[in-house]
Amino acid sequence: MKKGKFGIVLCFYPIAAFSAAILHAPLICAGLAAAAAFLERDEWAARQSLQAWMLSALVFFVRTAAGWGLSEFYIPFFSRLLTITSTVLLVLVSLACVLFSILGIIRTAKGGEANIPLLSDLAYRVYGKVKAKPAPPASQYVPYNPPQPPQAPNMPCSAPPVQQPTVAPYPQSYQVPQYSPPPQQPMPIQQTAPAVNTEQRESGGTAG
Repeated sequence: MKKGKFGIVLCFYPIAAFSAAILHAPLICAGLAAAAAFLERDEWAARQSLQAWMLSALVFFVRTAAGWGLSEFYIPFFSRLLTITSTVLLVLVSLACVLFSILGIIRTAKGGEANIPLLSDLAYRVYGKVKAKPAPPASQYVPYNPPQPPQAPNMPCSAPPVQQPTVAPYPQSYQVPQYSPPPQQPMPIQQTAPAVNTEQRESGGTAG
């Protein structure tokens, strides 16, 4: 644990301040925050103590405002409703103060930030800083792999021999058939009578 200028562990200031906030002692919280800021001059211890002081001051303000409103204004029905509302609000604020104070004690005892909602940002702004927001986790792209079909187990088996197809031998010589014309039949011979000479006919006629 880191110690300050006076040999006091620095986490003592925020732990004591949150303990005082549980006991509703805002003045003690303010004194511890001032000691951490001006005497020890440690920013971390001062910011945590400031959160405890603001938390205690909020509870004190709600308690004072509720008591002042009930004592100054009295209306029969409205005052009763206001009393119930302020009592419930005060109880809720007190429970939140106790819860956040316990969380602050646990976190600061480990040397971390108290991180009280809203009050943590205000404590940073007192020192002129802005609380850094946590970076979102980087999304990692995972390629989609389609499911593989189940594979059959490798079992030893004897495959049948592959038979090669038999090819008929190609003929060595191929003879082209020759074309032979059909035999011609002889033309029929027509018999004609011999021609008679016209002169002989005329001479025969005269002789007769």
